[in-house]
Amino acid sequence: MLSSAIRNPQSAIRNPQSAIECVRITAFTLLALAGMAAAPAHAADGIVTITGEITDSTCKINGKEPPANIFVALPKISTSALKSVGDTAGATAFTITLSDCPEAMAGDVKAHFEPGATTDYAHGNLFAYTDAASVTQAATSMPTIAAAKVDNLGIQLANANGSKIMIGESPSGASGVSLVESGGKKGATLRYLARYIKTGNGNIAAGKLVTYVQYSIVYP
Repeated sequence: MLSSAIRNPQSAIRNPQSAIECVRITAFTLLALAGMAAAPAHAADGIVTITGEITDSTCKINGKEPPANIFVALPKISTSALKSVGDTAGATAFTITLSDCPEAMAGDVKAHFEPGATTDYAHGNLFAYTDAASVTQAATSMPTIAAAKVDNLGIQLANANGSKIMIGESPSGASGVSLVESGGKKGATLRYLARYIKTGNGNIAAGKLVTYVQYSIVYP
């Protein structure tokens, strides 16, 4: 619709302020409409709310300040020990010992095994990789994996009672233990297993393998 100033120019001349205001309103309206037309329609499917807590009260891990890197050597086994999908073998225990924990700290502590590039999310295990370098000690930083995956084989983590730890899920199922006091200091020993697991129907190639996973201690 034409403004009154455009339909009646004589009126605009007699009342220039009215004409100016009319132009201002028209320009504002056009800009507003242009902005509305440019805005894309968007409807979110949901909201992810993430919370957390950081503590500066920590324990020593395996007798030293973090980071504490761990080396686990699984035994050499025959491919015949892993015949069917889901078969496990070569279970090997490893411990994470906490000591010199703050006196005020109370409750359960446990390890959280961090999901990452080595995680087999479909099975909650770790991928196994060919180990041409024959690794013999713990890594000091998370390596960039360039080796090929070993088909039909993974490395599974478990609690000391054999129950599986699902890497990449929350909760993962890792067991916690209560801090206990000894000699005026608090501490705990976390006990876990690593083992081979058959993940596919095909054959498993013989050879050395390696994998990695980062862990964090979950404090009460």
